[in-house]
Amino acid sequence: VTIAPDYSPSAVHADEFVPVRVGSDAALALAMCRVIVDEGLVNAPFVREQTDLGLLVRTDTGRFLRQCDVREDGSDEVFHLFDTHGQRIVEAPRTLDLAGLEPALDGAYTAVLKDGALVEVTPAFVLLQRRLAPYAPEEASKICGVHPETIRKLARKISNRRTRTIT
Repeated sequence: VTIAPDYSPSAVHADEFVPVRVGSDAALALAMCRVIVDEGLVNAPFVREQTDLGLLVRTDTGRFLRQCDVREDGSDEVFHLFDTHGQRIVEAPRTLDLAGLEPALDGAYTAVLKDGALVEVTPAFVLLQRRLAPYAPEEASKICGVHPETIRKLARKISNRRTRTIT
């Protein structure tokens, strides 16, 4: 699939050409993301292991919950997640190996700060979903000029493919 404002030499080799208004490809991408989330096409194990979307974000500051928030002399480079297996907030591993943890991708939780104060936290994935809310395919179509059903079709195709090439 070639997504571009004009039919170009590279589009000749594509199976499908999707014309998009100049400078509006972000709206198209966000609408595709919304479709993937709304239709439950997210590869949750991949998202948990390979992205920061399972990390907890403080609702009062919009920053990741860090070890220095919850412990004296804590690091600002150690983050937290809510482990759905243990049903508690834990430090996130610093590698891709989750060591049996399963980061929550939804919900709201309460963290105890080092001064004893309570703060609400939520996985970054929840914030992503909120950011995607304005990008329903019908709304994004008004921006990018791509038909809503084409947006849905592309999102489904991308989410169900094993290999992807983005250039």
